[in-house]
Amino acid sequence: MLGVSDFTTLIELKHDKTQIFKKERTKGRANTWDFTPDFIEGVSQCLGQKFALDRSYKMKDFVNDQRKMLDKNLTLTIDPKTVFIIGNRKVEFPHDLDSIHHFKSQTFELFRRNNRNVDIVTFDELFERAYHTVFGDIIQQDWFTDDNFKIIE
Repeated sequence: MLGVSDFTTLIELKHDKTQIFKKERTKGRANTWDFTPDFIEGVSQCLGQKFALDRSYKMKDFVNDQRKMLDKNLTLTIDPKTVFIIGNRKVEFPHDLDSIHHFKSQTFELFRRNNRNVDIVTFDELFERAYHTVFGDIIQQDWFTDDNFKIIE
């Protein structure tokens, strides 16, 4: 998916149920967890699309969902931002410092903070950001497991 505003943004969507980590950890690794092929291949795909767009932007035609040609003079493509949306932290590795989820959470944060080319966000994180933007408030910590939680009263 290509997001167009003043600058180009590439968006790669996986499913909210796509696993980020393998079920079992490789024994030879300390304080880290193994990523699934879906996750690593998704990051790889983002990098490949970013590289391809950098190389071919001037030669490509872009159309919107109404099949209308976009004016590329209104949009710049300079080191296009790439966003990868995958999985659900609250389901796969909820924040818990006293469990194996802590290692997964640490591994995930280290990976995405040290990756300069792809912004990686989970569906639940995206929802929390959207909630804050729309309502101007931080969502309650247990929103995901609270059966009484309602977005709109």
